[in-house]
Amino acid sequence: MMRLFFPWLRRGAAAVAGFALVFGAAFSAHAISLVGVYEKSGFEYLVNLGTTSSLSAPGGVAVNANISQFGGTTAGALFTIVSVVDRNLSDSFGVPLPNIVFTKTGTFPTGINDSAIGQAQNLVAGNGTSDSWFDLIPTVANGAIGANKTVTSSDPVAFEVKVGNDFFSAFPFSTTGTIDANGNLSISLYSAVASDAFDNTPQVITKLLNLHVTSTHVSAPEPTSLLLIGAGLAALGTVRRRA
Repeated sequence: MMRLFFPWLRRGAAAVAGFALVFGAAFSAHAISLVGVYEKSGFEYLVNLGTTSSLSAPGGVAVNANISQFGGTTAGALFTIVSVVDRNLSDSFGVPLPNIVFTKTGTFPTGINDSAIGQAQNLVAGNGTSDSWFDLIPTVANGAIGANKTVTSSDPVAFEVKVGNDFFSAFPFSTTGTIDANGNLSISLYSAVASDAFDNTPQVITKLLNLHVTSTHVSAPEPTSLLLIGAGLAALGTVRRRA
């Protein structure tokens, strides 16, 4: 069973407050760094983008992806972000709970099963593993915001070698978007947490942010869900005043 968070389907104060609590838990839990990947001309530019809070700050996160290997422009480059919500996430019985953070253009992601989420996490930052992708790029994954590394697409630690744009066919869609001729890309950031039979919780997929990507910045003016929550609270305030 999968739960999709579409807050506009909720009605009333209890619904808005409930969604705020759920989103707040997921949003604050994501403290592991997001790693962005620009891919072009047989090279990858890997960069630490901080957390969702970093991307939501004014101006977002500054990057310098106009590397010489790209010919000095990111136009035509593929871009993606991956991470995990919590590498050691587990249920109340201590059973590991697979989870992943990823990007997608266009419509809300569907067709992801729990096994796919587990495969994706193991590739990026597995629970109890020491050879996942984040383990192999510690200066980027564990570095400061903006920490970066340029590798060839065939390098043993390259994103395409260790993770792939669909987690080696685990996902039925690509997690990358293509930067247009003007150097811009709109792409959304999502988290997915597998269902759990022991705690009887459903699979949860949440849109975290809508992102604007260029060669110099990755940013999000406002977290999508927080905007909707704010609008809902404002509407409730209007109802109270009328009452």
